[in-house]
Amino acid sequence: MLRVGFVREFFESPVDLPGIHELMRSDSEEWRETAAFAVGCLAAAPVVAEFTETEQCLLGCGENLVGCSSLFTDGSWVWRGDLRHYVGRHGVTLPPEFVARMREFDWKPPADAVDASVACLALQTAWLVA
Repeated sequence: MLRVGFVREFFESPVDLPGIHELMRSDSEEWRETAAFAVGCLAAAPVVAEFTETEQCLLGCGENLVGCSSLFTDGSWVWRGDLRHYVGRHGVTLPPEFVARMREFDWKPPADAVDASVACLALQTAWLVA
């Protein structure tokens, strides 16, 4: 399983991940159109773990993000709930392979692809710090 949108600020100990300000961003019309579909797909995916904490946006817009560390998966990728905020509000781009998978499923996550073993793998992958 692959993780997407995770940055070092999400972890207490040092990890080999980019910082939030190092993520690629775009304000192109093409990306805005893709992002609109992607945000819906990110939000509609099966929930692996749900948390109710609130944190402020790490990019400084001042928005409080509720349940930001909740985890979602499509069976192949895992991401946090706040990824849709960073994609939709700040133009953070997603890996082309991930966008291709969303397109493959017509922007509707494959809900039937997630069972207990996939959920367990998603949890392990999300918080892997090695």
